[in-house]
Amino acid sequence: MTIRNALLAAGSIVALSALAGNALAAGSVQATANASVTVVSPTNLTKTQDMAFGTVTRPSTGTNTIVLSGVDDSVSKTGAGDASLVASTTSAAKFSLATVAAINYTTTQSLTFTQTGLTNIAAGNPVAGSGTLGTVPANGTQVLKIGGQFDISSATTAQAYTGTLTVTVNYN
Repeated sequence: MTIRNALLAAGSIVALSALAGNALAAGSVQATANASVTVVSPTNLTKTQDMAFGTVTRPSTGTNTIVLSGVDDSVSKTGAGDASLVASTTSAAKFSLATVAAINYTTTQSLTFTQTGLTNIAAGNPVAGSGTLGTVPANGTQVLKIGGQFDISSATTAQAYTGTLTVTVNYN
């Protein structure tokens, strides 16, 4: 082999190497991933019972907190005031949550009254009618019972108070 042929062979090897390197650097690569989605039926939150604190006689002195239980629909009072609870119909609000079983959720709730005079108004935390609060049971329905509370004093206006309990379900 002559030097000329050896140089041509070496040059060809270098050129082919450069082309091979460029071929690996240029072009494209591709990969795939699986995709999935779970579609659930619409969720329904339906009020099945209104909230009723019953009738309360305002205190002539001091302040009382009136509490409606979400567990057993009872009303109680605490505090230094001399308010009294009049025998009357009381009930916690009840809502039916219907959706896919085993979905986890949290709630937020707020209680307001249209008339002024009641203070420190608050909705109670929900109580599950059955199953575990925060997880929809296997049948896809959970009852939420919600009570609340407010303060009254001798300055509270004697009148009928009406308001709204708003419940929001948030999925985790």
